[in-house]
Amino acid sequence: MIDPNVTDADDDLFAEASGWYYRLQAEDLTPTEREAFAAWLAQGPSQVRAWNEVLELLGALREPARQLRQAQRARWHKPRARVWASAAAVLLMIGLLIASPWPDRWRADYATVTGESRTLALADGSQLQLNTDTAVQVELGDGERRVRLLRGEAWFEVSHDPLRPFLIRSGDGWVKVVGTRFSVAQQGNQTLVRVAQGRVQVSVDEGQSVLLDPGRGVEYSGLQLGSEHGFDVAAEFAWRQRQLVFRQQPLAEVVEALNRYWPGQTLVLGDTLRQRKVSGVFEIDKPDAVLKALTHTLGLRAEQYTPYLRVLREG
Repeated sequence: MIDPNVTDADDDLFAEASGWYYRLQAEDLTPTEREAFAAWLAQGPSQVRAWNEVLELLGALREPARQLRQAQRARWHKPRARVWASAAAVLLMIGLLIASPWPDRWRADYATVTGESRTLALADGSQLQLNTDTAVQVELGDGERRVRLLRGEAWFEVSHDPLRPFLIRSGDGWVKVVGTRFSVAQQGNQTLVRVAQGRVQVSVDEGQSVLLDPGRGVEYSGLQLGSEHGFDVAAEFAWRQRQLVFRQQPLAEVVEALNRYWPGQTLVLGDTLRQRKVSGVFEIDKPDAVLKALTHTLGLRAEQYTPYLRVLREG
């Protein structure tokens, strides 16, 4: 049955909204593209409605078959056109699935959603604390203990057992410990390792490795292992107390960090504004209070376009 209320313009807007969603997940997204998306969404209620349709579709991925049938609503009378519409809907669903966190969550032993933190007690006495949007696989064998970080960030408190090394796989590298406290995080294609106590060996698959002492960290991307360095312990591990600490950091970096914990996106318009420096301790679970503090301190204006989009601009 043809829905007389659905027009070609609606199809085009839905396709544009889908393209924007996919692009907003990309690691190489530029500030200019963020501004372009905000400008597109601000054009009118039709854009907002199309954007919400895409978000609703993503929110219903637990029932992909039913949602796929809805996404495949016939918009043309010709049989060949209906075939192309069905194929396009399938490709759209595949693209949205790839861009979403659900594939990692489905194959994980333990996972958190956006904004959630979870502490796990493993059978060997070790503890894991999962940060926002994190997924891990856990395997505790007789001769070795393994955790695979599929996405996100995890804090480890590893029980001492020299006969069973503890290995964390993330990207193309490994983290090996006997007993210590540290964190491992994925940011795009990069893995970050930070040590709070004990010693940790970080290796990439081609053989490079480094030993980290407390207060030291390192990053690797692919097979490239960076140089070890110090880090701000209080700021790096503040998420464990549901806080974020910033010390004279650009507003763009602050908002990028906050976006990891809040649903939707907060965008900053203007290169000058993005570079404004911010210092403070913010509560992860109080987004309204954080936005109020930012707008008051920096003289900004916060505009809420949908429940999933906030825009910060000069006041």
